[in-house]
Amino acid sequence: MRKYSSIRNGRKGGRPQLQNIKFEIPNIEIVILTPKQYRTLLEKYGYDILQKALQVLENWLKTSPEGDKYRGRNNYGHFRSDGWLINSVIRS
Repeated sequence: MRKYSSIRNGRKGGRPQLQNIKFEIPNIEIVILTPKQYRTLLEKYGYDILQKALQVLENWLKTSPEGDKYRGRNNYGHFRSDGWLINSVIRS
């Protein structure tokens, strides 16, 4: 039996698909993170900074026309340490 490479199953250079498991965060409706991503951010930034960043991102996704293309997608990429989101939370 031969094994076929596939992007869907992650074999031979293909990227495995992420499971669409949304972590339920209190008072957050639009921001999507997996449980592993949430734990990583919690360890990296701490509870207070992470909660403020989640609120800022939630408000931006709700109100900004630029946020339309990020709704319904995983938002882990917004939490870069050199990105606008974390910098705006730390400055305030």
